[in-house]
Amino acid sequence: MPKFVCAAVLVAFTSFHIVVHAEPLIGPGDRVLCIGDSITAAGHYVSFLDIQLRVQYPNDAPTVVNLGLSSEGVTGLSEPDHPFPRPNVHERLKRALDQFKPDVVIACYGVNDGIYHPFSDKRFAAYKAGIAKLITEIKRRDISLVLCTPIPFDPAPLRVTGKLLPLDTEKNFAWFAIYEDYDKVISQYADYIRTELKGVDSTADVFQDITDTLADRRKSDPSYTMSADGVHINVAGHLVMAECVTKACGITWSTIDNILFELTEKNTRILHDAWLSKVGHLRPGVKQGKPVAEAEHLAKENDVAIAARIRLLTPKASAPAPGPLSPIEDVPGLPRVLLIGDSISIGYTLDVRRALEDVANVHRPRTNCGPTTKGVKELSGWLGKDKWDVIHFNFGLHDLKWMGPNGENLAEPNKAGNHPQVSIDDYTKNLEIIVRGLKKTGAVLIWRNTTPVPKGARGRVVGDSLKYNAAALEVMKRHDILVDDMYCYSLAKQAQIQKPKDVHYTREGSAFLGEKVAQIIRRELKKQ
Repeated sequence: MPKFVCAAVLVAFTSFHIVVHAEPLIGPGDRVLCIGDSITAAGHYVSFLDIQLRVQYPNDAPTVVNLGLSSEGVTGLSEPDHPFPRPNVHERLKRALDQFKPDVVIACYGVNDGIYHPFSDKRFAAYKAGIAKLITEIKRRDISLVLCTPIPFDPAPLRVTGKLLPLDTEKNFAWFAIYEDYDKVISQYADYIRTELKGVDSTADVFQDITDTLADRRKSDPSYTMSADGVHINVAGHLVMAECVTKACGITWSTIDNILFELTEKNTRILHDAWLSKVGHLRPGVKQGKPVAEAEHLAKENDVAIAARIRLLTPKASAPAPGPLSPIEDVPGLPRVLLIGDSISIGYTLDVRRALEDVANVHRPRTNCGPTTKGVKELSGWLGKDKWDVIHFNFGLHDLKWMGPNGENLAEPNKAGNHPQVSIDDYTKNLEIIVRGLKKTGAVLIWRNTTPVPKGARGRVVGDSLKYNAAALEVMKRHDILVDDMYCYSLAKQAQIQKPKDVHYTREGSAFLGEKVAQIIRRELKKQ
């Protein structure tokens, strides 16, 4: 395995930070699946990402599994001299998603899909179709997707050795005999991934970041390279890739400690081999991994050393402020409050906790509660067996969002074949079921209605919140449930607190909503 060499062995946790999303795409306890070709199979960027997630969520680190497969693409195309048909991710994608059940998928494909030939409209169309199919399969399961551009092909090291082939060659192009302008071919593939594809939650432009890093390093060292064969980047290249992917996930970049990296690499390799064998594939020459249960046991043992190293590097990281999805310990004697809702609710959870500190123990499910269909299925688990004094709940934005005929997320509203995820009739029926379940707890119930959809928000229709709120209000009236009219008080300040063309709120906006929620909960607690 190549050793990671860095001028500074440890970049201090506080030396630099990259934060993009107010709400990271990867949360505590999430399951993260990385898929791709030999770059992903090498696993180094996956290990770097895993480190950042462990640092950010030391008490409930996500499970990160690398399922990269060498030679793979999204098209099923192979160059004539390739020793076997290149694997197509679509042969195994459904199995991978159904068996691992990820919350987030990180995918990187493209450098193999041009099969190292000059540009071809037919091959490019196959790539676009393969990416579209990948997005559809992932979003059908309501999984978050971070899509990477392909890594760049670097012709410089091969140009020096004369191993590139010109356009008019009589030889066959292949991964070992690459077209001299293949960097320009892959640049077009990267441009396509950058086009804000529907269903992609975030794009990691690893092509540009690696290209820029190479250009910068070659100012002082013209012979500098990250890949001896122009394709397979070394650990330094993986570090650049990892920073880009981490940024796209909204995670703070903290450290590149060598010892921590090597410890994490052990887990990456063990779990990669085990899951690759479990899911299955068609590539010859891949060693059999251990059974998943055995691999997970070995990884768990190694987790002790990883956690100890993180504590050594960051003493304060062992007791971080809990995030909105982190479990809390009850303060004895205080009433118990449960917040149920989607990402809007997640956004104001910490603000409600702060506002009700020493007043109530404020809990929430450790998930985005999504549409009412999810609420019907999972409500009993969210409620548990402990007593609740107040339950503040909402469903709506995930019910009214539009889906495509094959489960495409945030599809174009009113287009033929598309439909709201949950119709108003089914929404009403589901709310009846949920309310009956909530009433059995004996808690004071507060219905928080659904916030406005702003102009330009993808996959939703301005005004649909009012329609779903009207249906919900009839249910709440029948059951004599108090209503928190968040729609109205957020609409009054929409320009100041809501993100443009986005149903989500700014940090200041979530704080405003949290204060309002805390006020109504505090008022109801005083009545008890």
